[in-house]
Amino acid sequence: MRSKKSISLRPVTAALALAGTAALGATAGSAFADSPQASASPPLQAPPSAAVARSGRHASLADMVEAVGPSVVQIDARSEARAVATPFGYMRQPGREAMGSGFIVDESGVVLTNNHVIDGASSVRVKLSDGSIRQARVLGRDEKTDLAVLRIEGGGSFKPVQWGNSDAVRVGENVFAMGSPFGLGNTVTSGIVSARGREIGAGPYDDFLQVDAAINSGNSGGPLFDSSGRVIGVNTAIVSPSGGNVGIGFAIPSQMARNVATQIAANGVVSRGHIGVGLQEMSPTIANALGLKSTDGALVANVESAGTAAVSGLRRGDVVRSFNGKTIENSRDFAREVARARAGTAVPIEVIRDGRELQLKLRIGKETA
Repeated sequence: MRSKKSISLRPVTAALALAGTAALGATAGSAFADSPQASASPPLQAPPSAAVARSGRHASLADMVEAVGPSVVQIDARSEARAVATPFGYMRQPGREAMGSGFIVDESGVVLTNNHVIDGASSVRVKLSDGSIRQARVLGRDEKTDLAVLRIEGGGSFKPVQWGNSDAVRVGENVFAMGSPFGLGNTVTSGIVSARGREIGAGPYDDFLQVDAAINSGNSGGPLFDSSGRVIGVNTAIVSPSGGNVGIGFAIPSQMARNVATQIAANGVVSRGHIGVGLQEMSPTIANALGLKSTDGALVANVESAGTAAVSGLRRGDVVRSFNGKTIENSRDFAREVARARAGTAVPIEVIRDGRELQLKLRIGKETA
């Protein structure tokens, strides 16, 4: 059970271990909506103007915080007490209250947050920047990326954030985070991007931005902004031996978060590409055995006979070096690119086979639940 000020961030131990191979990464499945009404939701609409007005001079952090503040919300997720069957009869399981953060991504009141903030909740409320509290309905959730989409009920027009491009973010760039640490309401902290592409064992699509902006319990689901006031990430986890901020936080990149949010808002589910392969990380030993000079690429460990990869000519032992023109550095890169690709399309890939470069057209299938 979590009290109002208990940790609502997914706990991450100080001794982070990398997940195993990404063998299942390219074949990960879809998540389903909590609400059957989610499919009726309209697609997300981009805001008509920049988050911070262009005044011909560099905007201060205070200007940007003031501009984006109305788009950031506090989330209160509650579950009711219930009777649970045990070998000794029924036991009353107490309710739970979790507090987190979120941000508005559509003027109709669509809100993006972390799945672990609202997981198991029977009631979700959103506190807006003006102090008003509204009920919210869960449109859908995606456990594999730890994201969830809500809709503020009761109608009205809301101020959405503007998305930034996380793919273009460089290590060392200034960022600021907003949210409700410990339920204190809108709080802003600043720092820099410390690293990119972090894998922390949270799921098959780990690709976190690491930041040193202070992130604490209750910041989960809140936005990470770039220096122009555009969202480049969703604050999700921390490394914390003591339970508090030590300057190592992780945010889901906006390119991934936006794609998931758009799909859930429109369809209630996340559809991912599937090709039917198992992947293995390259190592210096494996690269040397294959006659390769580097460990770049994704090694195909096995190929399902009925999958689209087999039909496309991909074989066991192939090393995928590029996908649709994008360099593939490791197996997780490939898994993420396949998952993001649209089913039914054919994507050009470059593979190394028996020391030779080959160009293939990879057909993308659709993952089934």
